[in-house]
Amino acid sequence: MLKELYLIRHAHPQPNTGLAYDRAPGPPLSDAGREEARATGLYLSQCGLERLYVSPLDRTQETARLIAEHIQAPMHIEESLAEHRSDESFEGVKARVQALLDRIEGESLTRVGFVTHGSPTKALLQILSNGALDLSRFVFDNGNHVPTAGVWRAERAGDGWRLELVFTPAMARGMNAC
Repeated sequence: MLKELYLIRHAHPQPNTGLAYDRAPGPPLSDAGREEARATGLYLSQCGLERLYVSPLDRTQETARLIAEHIQAPMHIEESLAEHRSDESFEGVKARVQALLDRIEGESLTRVGFVTHGSPTKALLQILSNGALDLSRFVFDNGNHVPTAGVWRAERAGDGWRLELVFTPAMARGMNAC
């Protein structure tokens, strides 16, 4: 049974590439983004992740590879974690990440990470909190509820989930892991 879920937003992408942001391959990481991803990997190195589920876009895969340099978890590309497409409703995003959660609940994993994007993260936070989490207190670039390379931890608590923004690259200095 899943006990902990880490929602990890991709690190800072390279701007002005001319590549569509919501379709593969999407832009790669910037140099600053690579540093963010490495810092996130260091934070996650003590969390005991068993697997990383990763969006198919380049910026999430590169983020996951840099994180994986610090952890012993295999990566699994997961279409359900892809960026919110311009022709897709938010309810569609929620439905696909809910289906992924349901599938993972049936596996024997207890601690996993999702390397994804802002909109799927928002959908997951709403699902895990049954809509009770006040996300207005957490607003970062472009209205996202997690900064680039930031991490939300969802910890099973009774019949629900306890949610906490546990890491941002700005917090990296002097921070304890997990």
